[in-house]
Amino acid sequence: MRKRSEWEIYLCILESLNQNQPIKKTTIMHNVNMSWKPFNNHFGYLTENQFIQEKNNEYYITGEGKNLLKNLRQITKTFKKTIT
Repeated sequence: MRKRSEWEIYLCILESLNQNQPIKKTTIMHNVNMSWKPFNNHFGYLTENQFIQEKNNEYYITGEGKNLLKNLRQITKTFKKTIT
């Protein structure tokens, strides 16, 4: 398995949150298949920059997070076209 890039990790985290329901932090960590410390660094970045919002220990994707998710999906699609 190859190492994921920073933006691929952000994409995975945001995809996990884009289910229109609140989700616990450890569930997100398991969904993206990461250990705690690296996950926490990436998750912290998304939270600090208001792409993710916390309420009662549950997390939601914000409007800005949805915009970022859309852009990361487009980047992924573009790279896949270029590589194949």
